[in-house]
Amino acid sequence: MSSAAARRNLLCGTALCTSDLSAQPLTRAILRDCNLVTPEYELKWDVIGRHPHEPDYSAADRLMAFAADNGLAFHGHTLWWHEAIPESRRANQSMDFAQAALRHLERTVARYAGRLRSWDVVNEPLEPAHGRQDGLRVSPFLAAFGPDYIETAFRAAAARDPGAILVLNEMGLEYAGPEAERKRRHMIDLLERELARGTPIACLGIQSHLTALEQPRQHPAFRAFLRTIRGMGLSVMITEMDVSDHLCPRDPRQRDRIVADTYRAYLDLVLDESRVLAVGTWGLADFSTWLNAFRPRPDGARQRPLLLDRAFRRKPAWHAVRAAFLGADNGFSAHQARS
Repeated sequence: MSSAAARRNLLCGTALCTSDLSAQPLTRAILRDCNLVTPEYELKWDVIGRHPHEPDYSAADRLMAFAADNGLAFHGHTLWWHEAIPESRRANQSMDFAQAALRHLERTVARYAGRLRSWDVVNEPLEPAHGRQDGLRVSPFLAAFGPDYIETAFRAAAARDPGAILVLNEMGLEYAGPEAERKRRHMIDLLERELARGTPIACLGIQSHLTALEQPRQHPAFRAFLRTIRGMGLSVMITEMDVSDHLCPRDPRQRDRIVADTYRAYLDLVLDESRVLAVGTWGLADFSTWLNAFRPRPDGARQRPLLLDRAFRRKPAWHAVRAAFLGADNGFSAHQARS
């Protein structure tokens, strides 16, 4: 997989956590198929700052060592996210919160400076449903810093790790419908505004949590959005890709075909329209997907959203992603793929 991605001069990888390091079939699969890893939670503020006066980097250090020992690039996820605030800070949106948030960012980036390829500096800054004209999410970061908090975060990160690729990561940009289109418009406005003031955003992270049978294949609105992003001089990372099969038929083989076709169509589109730096999935094998808890299937069957099955065998989705990297003929059919 990684050798196929390298033909397009991009990295491919997956999210993992420290408990995965003891699962030898999984680590073997990661080393076989990936050249990039992302920590699921170990770099988030609520984990590092669980004890307010004693930051704990031990879990992140373990993942960093695994990556370094095996020659894997490391993507830092994530510095500021409204869902990853330590319990001791959640009720405090005063100047004390601002100081603590900035101290966490600066300390974390400085600790790993020069050792990470990229950082998700700010995660999920937009929420049009909150009613602000600029589309920003109402969050403790917005309350503490004001609407300039994105600039503050990126400038602080750039000062402490000038060689890293700094990413603004967002969800829902890839969906269909008016809500997603509204978010895309807000994202374009946000990026134009930030770039005009010199905020050092280099890359847009598109999470890409897809839903089979809902994700459009051609998607002209998303295609136009990607062209606009490229016209701004920004690259793209696919940061958290998976394909939920909760709307698909129960038959596993049929589901696998539909999921694989979704991966292929989506990657074809993004690779056609963007300067993609990396493609990352949120997990590599079906045994560990978050979707069984977050979006269970109505029939109770376990989801099959990732590239490997629960026994770490390559699924049609794996072959579809590889074919997209290789730019194989669009006549590729997922049901023809074999593990």
